[in-house]
Amino acid sequence: MSLLSKSLVEKLIPWSRHNAQERFIVAHPKMSVAQMPNGVILKRRKIVGPRVIVKNRREYGNVRSRIANWPEAGLQEWEHYKMICVLKGQMDFQAGNHAVQCGEGFYLLLPPGMPEPDGIKSYHGESTFCDVLNIILHPHAVQCFVSHAEHGQHVECRENYLFKNNGLIMIFQALMEEIFSGRDDSFQISADLLCAFWTVLQRDVKQQMYINPGPVGRPDIMAQKSAGFEADLLHYIQTHLNQSLTLENVTRGMYLSRAQFARRMRQETGKTFVQFLTDYRIAEAKVLLRDSDWTVTTIAGFLGFKSNNYFQTVFRRATGETPGQYRTVIRKKR
Repeated sequence: MSLLSKSLVEKLIPWSRHNAQERFIVAHPKMSVAQMPNGVILKRRKIVGPRVIVKNRREYGNVRSRIANWPEAGLQEWEHYKMICVLKGQMDFQAGNHAVQCGEGFYLLLPPGMPEPDGIKSYHGESTFCDVLNIILHPHAVQCFVSHAEHGQHVECRENYLFKNNGLIMIFQALMEEIFSGRDDSFQISADLLCAFWTVLQRDVKQQMYINPGPVGRPDIMAQKSAGFEADLLHYIQTHLNQSLTLENVTRGMYLSRAQFARRMRQETGKTFVQFLTDYRIAEAKVLLRDSDWTVTTIAGFLGFKSNNYFQTVFRRATGETPGQYRTVIRKKR
């Protein structure tokens, strides 16, 4: 069972059925201690250093989502709604000029444009660690990823999913818009929407109605591989996909000589390294072409191809179709 599935069954759904509105922490520039639920500590924390505008950065759906960074403060600013659910441990999270400290069972809701940790600097509490579920509203998708933060270390992404269900997207958007509306009964209505959101999310997880959108967190693939050389190689490729995956770099990264690596490739995969890497990239490209709104050029760059033309050539050689043709045909079959 994945971390997301386990969290839904054991924590998130039960929590949402018992006074969820008392667990909401709504972030905004004028937060006060009086507005905090019982068990939550709010402190002032000044943002240090300059704000740096991000230009031409593309995220999921090939849209510009990140607005700015504060490199010195370890903060960033996004153009989306976000909800953070504390699953375990203590979280110390900076939201704008405030630090929110809370334990498991609380939901921190962030509006677009709210400065938040960039994931490079850890957010943890007195227990030195925390596990959180991050829910992000993208254009035409909801992203869910489980992260783990340790004292003095960067935030580690454990699982990462992208859901394209329009119903799920609409429920989450309605939840966030309602909670930030400030209207009468907005917390109670948002709590009811949260319960519906978790229930629909659980169904989509069971039916595997998602994609794993990045090189980090493909638990379904890893679970199908037994421990060994092939699993280690696959993990290395996934976590270094945006870097130079030359034979020399990979052998060094796996602590093998070129002769040892070549022998094990032949014996355990029946392929050369180039064949194995190409097959992996083509499989990933098919998923992204089918389930994401990324352009072909964006997919080519994400998967580490030297150019869009080279990606087109390799993909057509492997499938008999161009990426654009494949996307059209596969979506018509839905």
